[in-house]
Amino acid sequence: MTATAIGLALLAVIIGLSYDQLWVPSRPVAQVGSVSLSRRDYWQERRLAYAREIAQNFQLVALFGGNQQFTQQFANQSPTLNQQVKTISSSPVDDTVVGQWETLQIKEQGAAQMGISASPDAINQAIANDLGQIFIPPPAPPITATTTISSTATAPAADATVELTATVEPTATAEPTASPTPGGPTATAEPTATAEPTSTPRPTPAAAEAASQVDQIVDEIFRRYEIELASVDVKPALTKDDFRAALISQYREQVINTSVQDSLVPDGTFEASSDPTKVKARQILVAVTPPDGSTQEQTDALFATAKDRADTLVADLRAGADFAGLAASASNDPGSASAGGDLGFFDKDGKADNGATYPPELVSAAFSLEQNTVSDPIRTQFGWHIIEVTDRTIPTRDDQLREARTTALDTWLAEQRAAISAQRFPPQTPSPTASAETPTAEPTYLPGPPTQVPTPEPTLAPAVEPTPESAPAEPTPTSAP
Repeated sequence: MTATAIGLALLAVIIGLSYDQLWVPSRPVAQVGSVSLSRRDYWQERRLAYAREIAQNFQLVALFGGNQQFTQQFANQSPTLNQQVKTISSSPVDDTVVGQWETLQIKEQGAAQMGISASPDAINQAIANDLGQIFIPPPAPPITATTTISSTATAPAADATVELTATVEPTATAEPTASPTPGGPTATAEPTATAEPTSTPRPTPAAAEAASQVDQIVDEIFRRYEIELASVDVKPALTKDDFRAALISQYREQVINTSVQDSLVPDGTFEASSDPTKVKARQILVAVTPPDGSTQEQTDALFATAKDRADTLVADLRAGADFAGLAASASNDPGSASAGGDLGFFDKDGKADNGATYPPELVSAAFSLEQNTVSDPIRTQFGWHIIEVTDRTIPTRDDQLREARTTALDTWLAEQRAAISAQRFPPQTPSPTASAETPTAEPTYLPGPPTQVPTPEPTLAPAVEPTPESAPAEPTPTSAP
């Protein structure tokens, strides 16, 4: 009986170990095409996600080190993240990490069908380009003899001139130097201000140099990670290999993105548009406010009457009247009249930089109007608008190419998601979506910029001198009881 009990106990232990160490790690979490993500694979992906977050914290601290509040948000986060690494296998599956894995798989499989892949050399070069200036300190400038201060050690003769030679830093202000001439000291002209140095992008390193730089970058990231952990006497839960794999995975996706974008929208065939994305305009508003309950006929009659006044204003402007002055005196929109009719910049959806949303009739007319040309009266729900476009924002060719490639990549990725099967285990329950019958809320349009309501300054009540009538009466003596 004893041997049987011991055997059963050992069998239970073996089954338990097999369940925890073999069966659970082998269970699928997700699958994209023919590639599966097991629970063990997911645990590694989660480690890499923590490694990326730690490296990105160091990157942000380096980039925004001058902002103390920002720095405090991302500095010294390694101990907390290190502790979370230790609980990966016992924590629920993070859908965000699985989603990132799915996206990379979809991109890799879709790109492979286009003959595109990310080579190790290209990945290393991308890492070195992005992170080299942050994690690889620049070489120290050489010290030359011209940077030293020299002076004569021996005592000069009585009639000798003492010479002191020093190199003045470019940003320093030179003090006047003494002159032995009879006229007294002659001031030396101050050096001109030196412009702040600009960051010059490093040229893309060759493959071998990039691989060496990636080694240095990983070493430096791990060094900073160890320093933050040492401050609280904690041992690392991540390795250098984790940080390397995290960077390689991140930049593999970046290289694929760039290659797919270049293929979808080639630079050589891209034609930039001359259409503006924003315009700046000014207006004069002849307001029309029909009373409540007005019929359409009554409303149209009010607009017809106001149109005569708007036509007169257009004629005055085209005859040479000052737009800003006429807007200040004649416009019925207080939000723009006080600024000479200025509406600010707004986009094709009517969304203005000042927070307003302008009616579509005004926006359509503004984007079709030639610059510095007075429009005919434009009817909106607010009345008649007379506008003049004073400026346009037309993105550069590089900006337009970048935007076109981003849009093309988003469209391509959506197509790949539809074409490549992806599933989760267990299957995810789709979140409820809004009913298709739900009407889209119409924006609240404004005739012009929001009117700034001035805050009244507090006024002190003037002190009132007591008058003889209001002065308190002198106390009268009272007789003792």
